[in-house]
Amino acid sequence: MDSLTQVILGAAVGEAVLGRRLGNRAMLWGGLAGTLPDLDVLSGLVTDPMSALAYHRAFTHSLPFAVLAAPVLGLTAHRLYGKPPAPAIPAPLFYGLMALALWLLVLTGSWLMPLEVYRLPAIAAVVTLAFASMCGVVGAWVAMRGPERRGPNAGLLPWTALFFAAIVTHPLLDCFTAYGTQLLQPVTALRVAWNTVSVVDPLYTLPFLLLLILAARRGRGTRVRRRLNTAGLLVSSAYLLLTVANWFNVQAVVDGTLRDRKITATRHVHGPTLGNNLLWSATVQVAEDSFYVGQYSVLDAQRQLLPFTGLPANHDLLAPYAGDRELEILRWFTQGYYMVLPAGGGEFTLSDLRYGALGDDPLDPAAYLFTWRIDTTVRPVRVREGERPSFSGEDNPLTAIWTRLRGR
Repeated sequence: MDSLTQVILGAAVGEAVLGRRLGNRAMLWGGLAGTLPDLDVLSGLVTDPMSALAYHRAFTHSLPFAVLAAPVLGLTAHRLYGKPPAPAIPAPLFYGLMALALWLLVLTGSWLMPLEVYRLPAIAAVVTLAFASMCGVVGAWVAMRGPERRGPNAGLLPWTALFFAAIVTHPLLDCFTAYGTQLLQPVTALRVAWNTVSVVDPLYTLPFLLLLILAARRGRGTRVRRRLNTAGLLVSSAYLLLTVANWFNVQAVVDGTLRDRKITATRHVHGPTLGNNLLWSATVQVAEDSFYVGQYSVLDAQRQLLPFTGLPANHDLLAPYAGDRELEILRWFTQGYYMVLPAGGGEFTLSDLRYGALGDDPLDPAAYLFTWRIDTTVRPVRVREGERPSFSGEDNPLTAIWTRLRGR
């Protein structure tokens, strides 16, 4: 989900693990750990767009990363809040070694990934540098307070448990989204996506944030603080369970629509539209080169996908370029749910159909969240980002979503 939500989740998990001993410091480090996986978005600064696409929600969002990174970060925090150690390992050298260990971890795990990603050392460096900078700000603040005001420390194992819990809950939450995450990297590039919640959902985030703020204002270790933080975790988890139930509800609607229209589907995917869990989109593949897209609101009078429109996939247009690296990354990313349209001059548009169309015209490439232009005048083909929906002006897709989710 969005980074704010992940920071909130990480902070709440940090409080649950070590809040009784560390107070707001547990929230602070939990929030930092919760944002660490999403620093992979910085890969776009140092590598090509297709590598950045393949790298996002990859190794830093995996279970192995959470297991291996937690001891490194736990040791760092334990040293930061501990008594001044013997001068055998000066602080700058120690923290430099910890940063090097994190860089090597990110680099090694990324290098083992099945997908071909360029400039991995630079990607690992920018992720490590960004996180080390955030930790450095906290470390400088702790140093300025002096040893007598640092507060109680926790043992190495509790610190490790905090970082593991805050990191691992990040990709687990992402699994509920339609975008998904590569939870088992570097073993496999399989994207785990349960499609039950939007990547931005205020009904999940805002109550969670409010309860976390209320908890942070209470004294360390108090019963009311613990109960408020627990309430935030329970309310957010209950909402996720509600979205799972809604997924099965919409599954029945999709099956009913296909049965009533006598359509045999080879596969389909459905998930909530942006920012809500009421309006859902569905993409149904009925043949190798044919899809249907439709929408259903929980508030609809009929349990049917409306509208329900057929689309040509036109996959054959790009068949001569099969095997080209950038095109293969797009096929992997879209999981085969894509539509190709001629764009003139030897170019084609490729639109990801998994999230449904945001505009009124499903044949308009700009109606989709992810669209790319494929230049076939060069070999291997070159891919660049295409036009995306504009969330401003008279034709704001959010207005259309709001209108449609109120039901027909």
